[in-house]
Amino acid sequence: MKNRTALLLIALCINVIVMWAQATETSASGGSPLPDSVVDSLLIQVPPLDSLSYNADEVRYDYAEELLMLIGNTGIKYQNSTITADSLQIDLKKDRAFTYGKTVMQDGDQVLIGNEVYYDVQSQTGMMRGGLSRIEKGYYYGEEIRKIDKDIYDADNGRFTTCDDMDPDFWFWAHRLRIYRGDKIVGKPVVFSVNHFPIFYFPFMTFSIRKGRHAGFLMPEPGYNTVDGKYVRNIAYYYPIADYADVTLALDLMEKTGWRTNLNTNYTKRYSYKGGFRASYQKAIGSTTTNNDWALQANHSQDLGDKSALDVRLDFLSNKRLWQSSDNIDESLAQQLTSSISYRKPILSSNLNIGGTYTQDLINDNISLSLPSASYRMPTRPIYEFFTPDDSPARNDWWTNFSLSYAVNLNHTGVVRAKDKTLQDIIWDNTPDPADTTGNTLLNEHHAGIKHNMGISYNYKYRGWLNIQPNMTYNESWFDRDKNDDKWVRGNDYSASMNTNFNVYGIKNFSRWNQLSVRHILTPSAGISYAPDFRDNSDFYSFGGIGLSSANKTTNLNMGVDQKWQIKYMGSDGKTEKKLNDIISWSSRTSVNLQKDTKQFNAISHSLTFRPPGKDLPLLKTAYSAQYGVTQDPYQVHWTDPHFRNHYFSQTINLSGTFPYVEYFPRTKNTLFNAYIPSDSLQQSAEQTAARTTDSWSLGLTHNLSAPTSLLDAAGNDLRMNASLKVTTNWSVQYSNYYNLKTKDLISQSFNISRALHCWKIDISYSRRNDYWDYRIIFFNTALPDALKFQTHDSKKY
Repeated sequence: MKNRTALLLIALCINVIVMWAQATETSASGGSPLPDSVVDSLLIQVPPLDSLSYNADEVRYDYAEELLMLIGNTGIKYQNSTITADSLQIDLKKDRAFTYGKTVMQDGDQVLIGNEVYYDVQSQTGMMRGGLSRIEKGYYYGEEIRKIDKDIYDADNGRFTTCDDMDPDFWFWAHRLRIYRGDKIVGKPVVFSVNHFPIFYFPFMTFSIRKGRHAGFLMPEPGYNTVDGKYVRNIAYYYPIADYADVTLALDLMEKTGWRTNLNTNYTKRYSYKGGFRASYQKAIGSTTTNNDWALQANHSQDLGDKSALDVRLDFLSNKRLWQSSDNIDESLAQQLTSSISYRKPILSSNLNIGGTYTQDLINDNISLSLPSASYRMPTRPIYEFFTPDDSPARNDWWTNFSLSYAVNLNHTGVVRAKDKTLQDIIWDNTPDPADTTGNTLLNEHHAGIKHNMGISYNYKYRGWLNIQPNMTYNESWFDRDKNDDKWVRGNDYSASMNTNFNVYGIKNFSRWNQLSVRHILTPSAGISYAPDFRDNSDFYSFGGIGLSSANKTTNLNMGVDQKWQIKYMGSDGKTEKKLNDIISWSSRTSVNLQKDTKQFNAISHSLTFRPPGKDLPLLKTAYSAQYGVTQDPYQVHWTDPHFRNHYFSQTINLSGTFPYVEYFPRTKNTLFNAYIPSDSLQQSAEQTAARTTDSWSLGLTHNLSAPTSLLDAAGNDLRMNASLKVTTNWSVQYSNYYNLKTKDLISQSFNISRALHCWKIDISYSRRNDYWDYRIIFFNTALPDALKFQTHDSKKY
């Protein structure tokens, strides 16, 4: 009835306009003036109903047949729907509408372009000839498209494609195609064609076009590997829960190793919490034995307000058999699993941390834990902040240079080596190892303790250039027992030190070379430290960051020199000043043990870093860095032999560039819908940014050398390489490896070949690490990668 009213309103508006035009013409030609009541009624504006508007070059109305004709550039807008056509006819008796010529129907974000349209207003069904529409990231076409329900369309000899070319590269053709708007597309029979050549035949096909998350079955993954044999993985059902969570229940069927079920869930709520849960159970059926294995993984992060937070990570595995054929290389090669829980709470400009860790050794079947543990570290703060208000003049006194720091650490650690572990073994159990007749080795070993650390320091700058920092520290630890099995014991240690340093600057100007200036910063430093004899502390255990010094009395003199070279110059434009900081850094350190009678000097260590500026050319970008470290025994240094030992050298070079690519055969894009559907500016911006920042090729090399005496006789010599090449706009190759130059062994390598096929892409990847190899081939649609994907995969560990 509402739609009929709208149609009648069109006719009423046309009659009023015609009558008003006739009246105006009569008045203008000198006829009898109209009565005031008639004139006044014509001045009344008819309020619009349901936002109805229309336009046409010519309007005709057949009173006898109740036919309304809109001719030439016809357009009707009603609520969120619009119709434009060459001509439009409305049958007011039968509540039907007809369009002639090119017709565009738009209902919200749904656009349908065709030639002729028949529409029944009462049933809200219709038909279009030669229809073309766009749904999400795809296009569908039908020789005849019928709307049979509110959101259901049928298409005869229909085609569906995600290719945005006017002449698409591929499509799915179906004799009968049904589109459930916002839900799915169903077709039968279906032929998949590429460049007009049929490739695959499917008696039936359906795939989802829903927006956002929705319940349904996922695409299973068939394949083969040497461990499982033939398999079908991820026979899964996905179910979203409200707006914050989802659940996936999956089943894997393996020819050789039985079956496995997986339960995955993820949840998130912005600014509040996020996490996930994954559980697996496998019934591994072998030729002689059957094993029941399980795995549990979970993570949870939650903001508790007031800047406090809780983080939980769980990772448990009954047996490594479960991950032998995993696609995840980290799982297949895992040797340890670590679970943790942590809570942090801000207190006095720092955080109170409470938590624990649980580590499972998959190789030795041991458990290491630190649970519970708590720590708090108050950062170094001026003492006056504890005693004077913020605006007190006393804050400028000499004693305000004193600073105080404090830290406390509580920990319970344990190592459980028992084969059949119980809860008591994990909580607290110190059981002697039956294999050790001396009783000195424990099968299960636990410790608990608390350590306090306090420090006080004084910062002073003498005459504005010499920095002086005296410091004193005190440590006290409480233990559940010592090595003599005395219970609840305590011990302490303390030390004092004083350090000094200053900077010396030297500048050399080269006015002839772009006003070049070189600055050399020399920072000598020296310090002395003292600690008494604490050999009595050797009776205490050391674990989990809780322990005490058990060294003899020490008095050390520490000396060092840091040097930096910086450059400043004028740019090529003669106006911009450029700076290159710390191109070369050189640090030398040594110490003197004043308690020793002979050979008091310890080894001298040197560290040299070279970081020249990178060069950005039109087709080439370069970057280089190098580090070199070496030590010297001062008692072995001679004019003919500087006695350099423990060499370490590392250098990295990165090269990259961008090539211009020419598209010799550009394709005409489908722009029929551009005038009706607004473009996604965010997506366009992201694509443009990615195109600008992507290099056509890159090569990265890292070389590491280590040697006890000479780099020419290196004990360690390895090379790591990462390379990528975009051969054309469609072909790209990536390769990486780790090669031991000393033993000439290839430790690991991987490569990937990608071929973009306009709307599709194929990835071929292979990786090998020690005795494990893996390959994967994936062919997928770039617009619908989850719905349209074909893949195969295999892996093996020797």
